[in-house]
Amino acid sequence: MSSESSTPARWMRARLGAGEPVVAPGVSDGISAALAARMGFESIYVSGAGAAASRGWPDMSIMTLSELVESTRIVTTRSSLPAIVDLDTGYGSAVTIRRAMRELAAAGAAAVHLEDQPFPRRCGYLTAEPAVPVAEMLDRLAAARAADTELVVIARTDALLNAGLDDACARVAAYRDAGADLVMVNGIRSLDELSHVHETVGAPMLYNVSGSDRSPGLSRSEAAAYGVQVIIYPIQADRAAARAVQQFLQTLAERDTVEIPTLMEFTEFMDLAGWSEAQTFDDEVTGDRE
Repeated sequence: MSSESSTPARWMRARLGAGEPVVAPGVSDGISAALAARMGFESIYVSGAGAAASRGWPDMSIMTLSELVESTRIVTTRSSLPAIVDLDTGYGSAVTIRRAMRELAAAGAAAVHLEDQPFPRRCGYLTAEPAVPVAEMLDRLAAARAADTELVVIARTDALLNAGLDDACARVAAYRDAGADLVMVNGIRSLDELSHVHETVGAPMLYNVSGSDRSPGLSRSEAAAYGVQVIIYPIQADRAAARAVQQFLQTLAERDTVEIPTLMEFTEFMDLAGWSEAQTFDDEVTGDRE
């Protein structure tokens, strides 16, 4: 994030539409966030499903707003990267959405997306609950804008998953007209569907390379043709980490003598957690007392 952009949200607003899309991997812990920064990503994504899973919970409205804010603060503090945050349905009423917007802005968020699922909500890929009426979603968006933050507001519809493409397009067109900065049709199954949304709605989009494996990948060079300004990979890094842990633990459980699989070097792992920087800081502050 440029020093000229004094807040993550201002950076995001300046960055949108300027050249290649923002690519934001989902991260759910400080180590993953530090790796994203080291790999040169400009932004990170805080997935509601990922943040819940990191606590051992399903994506079923179990996690609280305060826990989402905590997850956001952890990854933005460790990486210094602006975050795009999954705000789900807003966690409640208009005043709750206002509180959420303000607390997430303070935690380092640059953007949030709100969705038109019912509350309490469940992962749209695992259920078939219909979206709320458009008017109810417009109230959520109005509350987000009235929070008086600079956060980029992304309007997400899950209607494609159970009502079809035409309904999804009609919904995001209404959300665009209500002032959403970007729109997001969740659950796209092909680039033809993505193209249809772009041609029908004509609004800048966030594209979700779904962690459910439903949606195809989209290269940076292809994004402009579809009006995509942000690409997220919500829980792929979490899934990769879970598989690696599973393989290690399975090996440990099945063998008396463990053949350790390829691991990150110990010192590199500790440095990702901030060891070298913290040691240097401590030495500079305490000085030589001898």
